[in-house]
Amino acid sequence: MTDRDPLSTAQQVASAITQAVRGGHLVPGQRLTETELASRHGVSRSSVREAFQRLTVDGLLAFEPHRGVTVRRLSRKEVDDLFAVRSSLEALAVGLALPALQAEPAGLRTLQVEMDDAVAANDMARFSEANTRFHALFPAAANNAVLTETLTRLSNSLYWLQFRMLVDREDVFASNAEHRRIVEAVLADDRQIAETAMREHVVASGALIQRLSDDHFAPA
Repeated sequence: MTDRDPLSTAQQVASAITQAVRGGHLVPGQRLTETELASRHGVSRSSVREAFQRLTVDGLLAFEPHRGVTVRRLSRKEVDDLFAVRSSLEALAVGLALPALQAEPAGLRTLQVEMDDAVAANDMARFSEANTRFHALFPAAANNAVLTETLTRLSNSLYWLQFRMLVDREDVFASNAEHRRIVEAVLADDRQIAETAMREHVVASGALIQRLSDDHFAPA
């Protein structure tokens, strides 16, 4: 990385931190320092500081007194609250995306095939990556910047818990049937069923996360 464009560099650092959290390389409560990350990525401390600010706003990082910047931990109540909002917004995204996906369904079909193949191969990492793109497809197709930004922030807050769910709960593969229900409703141009299917899918994902042990969560 370079600092020729500080804003662009800060975004690259933010993306690298996000992927490290999603991959389980950074865990809730872990302290992050400007000096270490600037050295690792070959950028200025100001770029790392800007990345910290962005990810704190997004909900992935938190500032803790006497500790500095850390990977945010969520309480069970916060997870419930996030999924309640996320289920409604993702259902809205499906409804708004329906005309665009009806016009060009190839991308959605391809993603479903990728998830089917990942399940057949028992490949959790591949399934997780395709699942992420699946959920990002609807707000993108809806072409609503506010919706996309809001859902991105909600997803960022849940990255580490989602990773642990996928590693520890292989029954998450069962959610692929929920994906297929969503896809079938979209292709059938049935907005009501598509929205209901997405809402139920997100609620079910939240229930899986709540099955994790207490050490994955912040105190209430």
